[in-house]
Amino acid sequence: MISVIIPTYNEAAVIEETLRRSAAALRSAGGDFEIVVVDDASADGTAELVESLASEIPVRVLRRPGRLGLATAVLDGWATARGDVWGVMDGDLQHPPEVLTALAQAIRQGGTDLAIGSRYVPGGGTSDWTWVRRFISRTATHMAATVLPLKLAVVGDPMSGIFMVRASALQGAQLNPLGYKILLEVIAKAHYKKLVEVPYIFQERDRGASKLGARQYVEYLQHLGRLSVGTGQLLGWIRYGVVALTGALIDIALFTTLVRKGAWPPAAALPVAIEAALVSNFVLSEAFTFRSAEAPPFRSGAWGRLARYERICLPGAILNFLVTLLWLARGGRIMSAAAAGVVAGGAVNLLMNVPAIWRTWASRPPSMSSSEQV
Repeated sequence: MISVIIPTYNEAAVIEETLRRSAAALRSAGGDFEIVVVDDASADGTAELVESLASEIPVRVLRRPGRLGLATAVLDGWATARGDVWGVMDGDLQHPPEVLTALAQAIRQGGTDLAIGSRYVPGGGTSDWTWVRRFISRTATHMAATVLPLKLAVVGDPMSGIFMVRASALQGAQLNPLGYKILLEVIAKAHYKKLVEVPYIFQERDRGASKLGARQYVEYLQHLGRLSVGTGQLLGWIRYGVVALTGALIDIALFTTLVRKGAWPPAAALPVAIEAALVSNFVLSEAFTFRSAEAPPFRSGAWGRLARYERICLPGAILNFLVTLLWLARGGRIMSAAAAGVVAGGAVNLLMNVPAIWRTWASRPPSMSSSEQV
């Protein structure tokens, strides 16, 4: 059985359509299902409206005494779920309920442990968002993948609000979410072997009011910090930082040596120093940062990974080159110029390229094309 949890707070304007479309989507996927609406004491009669539909739709209501948050609502719903597959979807119709069909089929027929509705894989997208909202969404997604690259860098939309997961994948997982992005917790802590992303088009809300505010943004940042510690990602970052520091020292030392003792022109010494640092970073990452029993260092495909790594780091390398030469042109010392270039290039990689860099050592999960959905 599939149990889909729908958290609600004052969603009377849309909840009936949400439930009817969700039930139709789940019926078309085949198999038994239930819908559990977890309502946080809505004042607009949301819970009562849901209960009035229970004779037509397999739905029940879990009432909570106040506005306690979306993530905990999902956990409370899962605690009462009767199914062996658990789903989540917002009740405001911004996630088209029809996506539930493809998610259910990915779990039931595709042998998937975790199926995620994604805006950021081919076939997915957003409807009428302003550029500001798109920027905020992309920034939040990139931030999550940067803070937790070991878990999230290979997922296109870790911020999604619609997904399904096998209940068995969450056995023993200590879920402790904060805020409204429960999927971050699931990806970081669930025990899954296969993950699939299913494209969908995120819709604008045309009825009801958004529940997203400043508090939710603060909780999101706190949640990322908590997950970084709880998943052991912080230790991975420490290893990654040691490797990066080693590369920086190699860059500065080799450039300084070639210019001072070898009398090389700075423009000729820089590419050699930068490339030596990149190769060092790659070798140490293979042997130290990303080494595991499943992925021993220098296994098949190492040359391809090196080429990908170099390509991703190219913008930072170019900035390193330009800043170093500019610093020298303005009368700076050789070592300080090299350090300035390393800091500039490193900042670009840190702020922009960490998820892509970490994907060098991890494969992106498969996604379903629009034509594969039912």
